[in-house]
Formats: sequence, C-alpha cells, structure tokens
Amino acid sequence: MTSSAFFKRMQLSKQSKTHKKDDLFVTLISKFKPITPAQELKRGFYNFKSVIWALIFKEFKIRLGESKLGIVWVLIELIVSMIVMSWIWLIIGRTKIDNIHVMLFLGAGFTIFFIIRRGFSPVPQGIKSNSALLNYPGVKPIDTIFARFILEMWLHSIAVILLFFSLFWILGLSPIFSDPLLCFQALGSSAMLALGIGLLLGIYQTFYESIGKVISIITQPLMIMSAILYSMNDLPQSAREVLSWNPIVHLVSAFRQGLLGANAFPEYDLSYPTFLGLFFLGIAFISYHANRFRLIQK
Repeated sequence: MTSSAFFKRMQLSKQSKTHKKDDLFVTLISKFKPITPAQELKRGFYNFKSVIWALIFKEFKIRLGESKLGIVWVLIELIVSMIVMSWIWLIIGRTKIDNIHVMLFLGAGFTIFFIIRRGFSPVPQGIKSNSALLNYPGVKPIDTIFARFILEMWLHSIAVILLFFSLFWILGLSPIFSDPLLCFQALGSSAMLALGIGLLLGIYQTFYESIGKVISIITQPLMIMSAILYSMNDLPQSAREVLSWNPIVHLVSAFRQGLLGANAFPEYDLSYPTFLGLFFLGIAFISYHANRFRLIQK
C-alpha cells in the first residue's frame, strides 16, 4: 500500500468518526429538546384518558364481581320507582298530570332526580374505595371521582333508554321532544351539579366519615321536595316560592318541558341550577387543589 493511499484511508476514517459524533450529538439534542406546551398538554390528556378508562373498567368488574344483580338493579331501579309511584296515582284515579300521562311525567322527573342522587352517593365514595391505587404515581384522587361518575352516568343512560323504550313498547307512550335543546341543557346542568357535589363530598368524606351519614339523612326527603311526584303548578304560590330554592325543581321542570311539552311553573329559571352547578364545581376544584396531597396521604 502506497503512503498516499494510507493517508487517504486515515482521512476517510476520521471523517466517518466525525459524522458519527455529529449524528450522536443531534440524537441527544433531539431527545432532550424542550417539550412545547401543546405536546405536554397532549401527553397529559393521553395519560389522563388511559387512567380513567382503566379505573372505569376496574369499577365495572367490581360491580359484576360483587353481584350481577347489582348491575341489574341499577338498570331497573328507575323503572321500578316509576311504576310504584305511578300506581299510587292510578289507584287514586288520576291518569294525567299537567295533561301528560302520569308514567311519562314521573319517568321524566326520576331521570333528573337519579342523576343528582348519584352525586350524593355513590360517586363520593370513589376516592375511598380506590385508596390503594393512589400509591401509583399516575393515579390521582380526582381520577377516581371522574371514573365513577362516568360509569354511573353511562349506566343511568342505559336505564333511561330502557325506561322510555318499555313505556313505548308496552303502553304505546312516547315523548314528543318539544324542545330537544332544552332537554340536553337540563341533562348537562344536572350532570354538572352532580359532579360538583360528588367531588366536594368525596374530598371531605375522606377526612370526616360522619359527613356521609349526615348527608344520607338530609337527602331522604329530597324526592318529596324536588317535585318528582307532583306538578309545581298544582301548588299554591307560597309553597312554590319555598320549593323554588331547590335547584332540582328547576331542572325537572326544564326536562319535562323539553321532553313532554309540560308547562313550566311561574318561578322557573334554568339559569339558577346552572349557575349553582358551576359554583359547586368551582368550589370542588379549589378544595381538591388545596387538599390533593392530604388525600393521597389519607
């Protein structure tokens, strides 16, 4: 091998080593490149979605594992409640309330009421029942509330579909959907209010177990005070003014108006429960932020 060929080979090997070092440097730079806010938000949302779906699947498996009758009861509880209360009216001899068949009237009321009731229980128990999973860094206390809330709303949606399908199939009764947008507004405001209440109670029931017992006592007469079993238009003005402080009354009236074309009572105002739902949700998020580390330690 001549000396010129030897030097050429040495230069080529040096150039190849230099290129390899440059490629390695570029690779390291690309790996440690700062993440943009959009990429960080996307990654956080993906992790949040994965955790939520894993928790929903776990909650559903627990429901099935404990008793399949538990899932069945959740799906038929709405129908059973409507049938029992409707028969009371039918025995009295009243088949219509506000010119609407009593079963449709009560079914619409129970649809909203059961959404709110799930905000008092079982949604708040999400943190306590999943406390063992909070040791994992990817699972946060608020994730357990969201997962249980989504599962409860999903089961409730199936129950509502079964309710109105049964009324149509057996009795030929069907909603007229006079204002579908108002129906969705009432359902959305109800879900927002239930989530705010559920998250707030879930936080403080973890610290103080007696709160759950007090809430269960307070909510017992809630069905009577929420105009589920009767029409607000049948009450005197003084009674309406007192009951109108209950946001569920306005949500029930809005849903009945949008679904069945029922007449709203004079004090009806859908903005009141909507604002209250935003208020509870805001207070709940503030409380969670202030107590998020205590919830994990608890």
